[in-house]
Amino acid sequence: MSDPEPPGIEPGSLIAFDLRALTRFQEPGPFVRVLSDIGTARVVLFAFESGQLLKEHSTSSQVLLQVLRGQITLAAGDASVDAGAGTLLQVEANVRHSISAKTRAVVVVTITPSPTYHGLDAEIFSKQQPLVARSV
Repeated sequence: MSDPEPPGIEPGSLIAFDLRALTRFQEPGPFVRVLSDIGTARVVLFAFESGQLLKEHSTSSQVLLQVLRGQITLAAGDASVDAGAGTLLQVEANVRHSISAKTRAVVVVTITPSPTYHGLDAEIFSKQQPLVARSV
């Protein structure tokens, strides 16, 4: 099954993402899907198999991570926290961070504003077309 073509978004529009239908689990690394990139924010869906890692990186923007399913460990700067479903985590701009999955996990990440720099752009984001992007 192929992903739907990305529609444009107009200010004031309502877009509903069926996260269960969009989530995929894969080997060898986490599944990553850019849901939306409208300039003021980028929203990304991650699905991890147990033991998978999103390697350490940084971004020019603030990051909010919502754990929807499973258990992860978020390491940021000199700290780390174990987090489960229902947890919201915040990482400030330019702080190096990584995610490791303790179990099968689903995480939605909101990067605000959409980053001018992201350490994983070449590996993840430059290869993807968001499902929703703001029309110019």
